[in-house]
Amino acid sequence: MSNATEVISFAAAFVAGIAGSAHCFAMCGALAGAFGMRARAISPSANAAFGNALWYHAGRLSGYTVAGALCGLFGATLQNIIDPVRIGPWLRVASGLLLLLVALRILSPWNPLRRLETLGAMLWRQLQPLAGKAGSLSGSVQALALGLLWGWLPCGLVYSMLLFATLSGHAASGAGILLAFGLGTLPAMLSSSVLMSQTQRLLRGRWPRLASGALSLLFGVWMICVSMPLSPHAHH
Repeated sequence: MSNATEVISFAAAFVAGIAGSAHCFAMCGALAGAFGMRARAISPSANAAFGNALWYHAGRLSGYTVAGALCGLFGATLQNIIDPVRIGPWLRVASGLLLLLVALRILSPWNPLRRLETLGAMLWRQLQPLAGKAGSLSGSVQALALGLLWGWLPCGLVYSMLLFATLSGHAASGAGILLAFGLGTLPAMLSSSVLMSQTQRLLRGRWPRLASGALSLLFGVWMICVSMPLSPHAHH
């Protein structure tokens, strides 16, 4: 993956995270709020609640990053098996098309990522017993463990980023894509965990959603244009 493509990939993942933190708030926002209320019930101190929330989200971002690295490593393995020179540009075209689907998910009521969510729900059912065990822990260890599992909740945008990481064909790129996505979700998720503020309402506004969707469209079109095998820019 070229430096320019890598930068665009990270930026696209970050934008998807910002949009996704509002677009999927019905599920993740309730969970984040529940974690925050649980922390305040254990310790009414605002500092303690904030520290606990940081552990949750440190676990979540770590889980995203590890999952992205594993997917990128899987993509790299596929490229080593199949001719990387021939398949590489097509993988980047597929990444661009995936970004277009993410943009449609942000901009329209249609959810082209629903099938990914269905597949992810099957995986989550296998992980649910671990969530129960993590809930029996205490303190920061519990918060970190629950945060690690949180990243595997059925969410089309998360799974699209995992597929995006796979298409990157590199473990480091895959890790960076998921970390960038997680950082994009952090402002809304952290505020809902600690402050129950109106950040999510701001992000759900029309203009942030349109801006995020438009950027995702531009990133997707750019990646397709510079990656087409017949394009004069393909050698970049």
